[in-house]
Amino acid sequence: MNSIIHFLLLYNQYLLSQINDLLSFIAKHIPIKQSAFEDSMSPKYQKFKVDKIPIIHKFEKQDYKFLIEYYFYKYKSHLKPIKRRDGTPVPDSIKCPCCDAPSNYIYANNGKAGQFQCKVCGQCFNKQNHANKPMTLKCPYCGNTLEHKKSRLHFNIHKCVNNSCSYYKSNFNKLPKNLDPALRYKYKLRYIYREFVIDFFKMDLHQLPNWATSFKFRKNNPHIMGLSLTYHVNLGLSLRKTAHALKEVHGIDISHTMVANYAKTAAVLIKPFVDTFDYKPSNLLTADETYIKVRGLKGYVWLIADRVSRSILGYQVSDNRGVGPCILTMRMAFEKFKTFPKNALTFVADGYLSLSFSSSTIYFK
Repeated sequence: MNSIIHFLLLYNQYLLSQINDLLSFIAKHIPIKQSAFEDSMSPKYQKFKVDKIPIIHKFEKQDYKFLIEYYFYKYKSHLKPIKRRDGTPVPDSIKCPCCDAPSNYIYANNGKAGQFQCKVCGQCFNKQNHANKPMTLKCPYCGNTLEHKKSRLHFNIHKCVNNSCSYYKSNFNKLPKNLDPALRYKYKLRYIYREFVIDFFKMDLHQLPNWATSFKFRKNNPHIMGLSLTYHVNLGLSLRKTAHALKEVHGIDISHTMVANYAKTAAVLIKPFVDTFDYKPSNLLTADETYIKVRGLKGYVWLIADRVSRSILGYQVSDNRGVGPCILTMRMAFEKFKTFPKNALTFVADGYLSLSFSSSTIYFK
């Protein structure tokens, strides 16, 4: 018994020494505290980064008379008009866009540069009255108003240009030390927000295209249409081979154009049934996109599937890899839920730009 315990103790010490050697090897060759920023800061990964939601400031109209009365109620003294000593005039036509305070309550905030400040409500503005915008986007890190930089097909790009922003300073300090200043544009240094300008939640997903024909047969009948679909869809024959097979096997003289019309009409009429079927989706979804070629033209297929039942919940075919078809695919998939699971939903996708931004936008909506 003693010999067994002695052997186990020796073996335990041997294992501990092996663990120490492995830890030393890892610490030397595979640093544990490897900076996660090294890869994410690389220009190859810039498109995969999603920033926080900005601070949304909505414009609220106020009454300067009420604010003056409230000032007297709170401080027991009247809010007096401004006594100008520097000689900088404020035109009588200038009024505060927020509370309509007259010019005798307006400061010439930065002299002759054109900015004013209201003494009553504290609002800063200029002659263009940009302060009364219905909505203002502000940086969540420094509170600076975001500037509109670019306009895309489905969204506008807003950027924080404040050089004192903590987000900008943090990213700037992490740049490679020997980086050429001309190459800084490849790195994401400033806070960026994408404002979607199209309401994807009001688009009709089940509208039939204009080219769809009806099933009111003039020359043929439903049996001929069934045969056409059987040869063309089930057997995978081309349009011309399908028309040739119908003539050789069944003695039915039909053109390949009519076969194509039958196939397209059947597809668009069956599509709403497939899209609105109750798939009973689980809380685990997977999404991906790939490219296809149709008649030599490059296109993209977007798919969202249920990981449990393997059902295709959402799909789109597009000629680009933009955000639009991606969000439509997500809408189609999320429409299958009778009660949306919200935080209980697990959405698995790669780090592609459209999938990343679209998923965050859908959840925000």
